[in-house]
Order: sequence, then structure tokens, then C-alpha cells
Amino acid sequence: MARPTTISDEQILAAAREVFLERGIAATTAEVARKAGVAEGSIFKRWKTKHELFFAALTPDNEEPEFVRNLGARVGAGDVCETLTEIGLKGIEFFRKIMPLAMMCWSNPAASGLPVQLTGPSPKPIRVLKKLAAYFAAEMKAGRLARRDAEVVARTFLGSIQHFAFLEIIDRNPDELPMPAEMFVRGLVHLVWNGIDPARTTGPKESPR
Repeated sequence: MARPTTISDEQILAAAREVFLERGIAATTAEVARKAGVAEGSIFKRWKTKHELFFAALTPDNEEPEFVRNLGARVGAGDVCETLTEIGLKGIEFFRKIMPLAMMCWSNPAASGLPVQLTGPSPKPIRVLKKLAAYFAAEMKAGRLARRDAEVVARTFLGSIQHFAFLEIIDRNPDELPMPAEMFVRGLVHLVWNGIDPARTTGPKESPR
């Protein structure tokens, strides 16, 4: 007799993610179970309540996003502008996926008023900002970028790609937002480069703290 197929937690969470994004917190565990192809009781064996399942499904994992992973190894290697273009495009891909989940979590916060994933020390958005700032700082130290405030540069770059993804999500009309991601990122890199080009000597080296 064949053994019953075992469904993983991640498969159930993937189904729950789809259901909650489509129906919101009003979705039922029965709907999630149907989507996952399991009995509703098997869900409650793994998560005690619907809210626990909701936050588990919509809370991103603890791994660093790919676009800031291993940035230290990129310091001093390759063309900086091409590296930033790659980071920007991968960053947009990440924000396209994560923003709908983040919006759902903000609309259903924990007791603190914050989404669950932001209640602990050093939340992921801060870690991502620090990693990107550290990359810019290291390239500045290596003389491949002009000395500027690395955090200001990181916030400018990160905020721009995040905003690009945000506008895509809230307005799907291609006639209103005709610019493709690669055109935007290359334009952004060109704009940022005007301020961090090591050949330029004008402008303040660092912002006052």
C-alpha cells in the first residue's frame, strides 16, 4: 500500500500566502486547506490559530534578500555601475514580491502596532540598508567611489528602487507607467553616479551628523 504524500510546511504556507493575498484576513483555514490539498485539521496541528498561520505565511524568511547577499565580495571587483545595475534590478524583483505581503502585514499588525517581522531587534529593512551602506562605504574607501555619506547614498538608491516597485503594484496601467525596470535602473545609476564618481571633486564629502 502506498504511503500517503506528506506536504511540507512551506507548501501549506505558499497556499496560505496566495489565499490571504487574494481574500485578506477574512479568508478561512478551510479555504487554505483546499488550496493546499490537505485536511483543515492538519493545518491546526502545525499552527494553533488562523492568525498564527496568517503571520507565518506573510512573514518573509530570515535570509537576506539576494540583491544584498555577498556584497562584500563585490567590493573592488568589476565595474561599479554594472554592479549597481544588477543590484537595482534584483532589488526591484524582490520588492515586487515582498510589498504585497508587507502591506497585508501592516494592515494586520501585532499588539505593538507593528508587523510581526518588525517587532524584534534589527529588523530586516534596517539590515538591508546597513549592508548596502557598507558596500558603498567600502568602495569609497577603496577609492572607486567619491567620498560621500554612504548611508545617504544607500537610502537614495534603495528608496528609489522600492518606490519603482511600489508604483508598479498600485497602478498596473502600462500607459501611465511606461518605463521598463532596466531603463529606470540604468537611469538611476547614471544619476547617482554623478554624485559618487571618484573623478569629481566638487560637493560635500560627507553629510554632517
